[in-house]
Amino acid sequence: MVKLQTITKILFTFSLCLVFCGCAILANISYSYAFSRTEDIPDKQFHTFITWKDIDQEKYPRENIYFNSGGNLLQGFIYGAENNNGLVIISHGMGNTADYYLKMIMYFIDNGWRVFSYNNTGVSGSQGKGVRGLTQSLFDLDAALFYISNSQELNHLPIMLAGHSWGGFAACTVLNYDHKINAVVSFAGFNNGNEVINDLGVSTVGKFFNVFSKNIRNIEERMFGETSKLTAVDGINKAGIPVLIIQSSDDDVIFAQTSSIYAHRESITNPLAQIIYFDGEEAAGHAFVFCSKEQREYVKWTHESWKQYRSKNRRASVQQWALENNYDVFKANELNIELMDHINTFFNNAR
Repeated sequence: MVKLQTITKILFTFSLCLVFCGCAILANISYSYAFSRTEDIPDKQFHTFITWKDIDQEKYPRENIYFNSGGNLLQGFIYGAENNNGLVIISHGMGNTADYYLKMIMYFIDNGWRVFSYNNTGVSGSQGKGVRGLTQSLFDLDAALFYISNSQELNHLPIMLAGHSWGGFAACTVLNYDHKINAVVSFAGFNNGNEVINDLGVSTVGKFFNVFSKNIRNIEERMFGETSKLTAVDGINKAGIPVLIIQSSDDDVIFAQTSSIYAHRESITNPLAQIIYFDGEEAAGHAFVFCSKEQREYVKWTHESWKQYRSKNRRASVQQWALENNYDVFKANELNIELMDHINTFFNNAR
């Protein structure tokens, strides 16, 4: 997920301008900049996550599809066309693309699921000048579900949602609507966008940020209307379907005790809701909350190894380091299989 701390600093800056200059135009420009487009990493640039070109495309073929969301044409992918367990829809995090979750996609395909992934507005092959804001992921998932409901190829399948961070918020909050959904898994999802901005604002610039938080809420509400006030917990309670909330105690983006869905667990009345909370040695952070302990150790080693390598040669490139050290992109994205098997059973029981 993109470093929201950077977004918060930008929003804080324009809030000062808004207060002292009364410049609404500058506020809107700054907000648009904060939520600018997310593009694919260029082919020749080193990357740490699996891309479409890294996998066996004959074993995991995909169909490209497109659907509309708010006047923009969004890019989607359908995998496992022969699988009929059900349809797993994956909603990605901010700063990521749909391909960031290819390891998870391959897991679901191997276990008999068809998979639908897509790029949100302003991301990769989807249209849009930017990602717009934190509520946009809800709009885009809503549009994806409408597309699926009108697709004879897909609308007969049980529907399972899996979302991470921005997508974890969307997967639960879309339950406020009346789509036919069987179960939801939310990895490190937040309850409401305003809570995330407030959290990161205070952690970045201190409690002084609270003076300007209303200006930020006004922009989000102006862009998304009453929808910006919807919460993940409201959706979980309204739907009454199986929902699995996964959160790590050391998450430094979606804080476990404040802005996360987990933080609002006492307000969840849905008896079918479950929680998995990683703490202590099991804590998995934000970006890798669905990854294995071995993956986290490998990533830690890569950071330390690269730091030592660079200290000896300031002109060294990451590509050189990766080649000389046999960097394994699949090992660097290894899933927590125990967790994924639990989710697989969870989804199968909800069909």
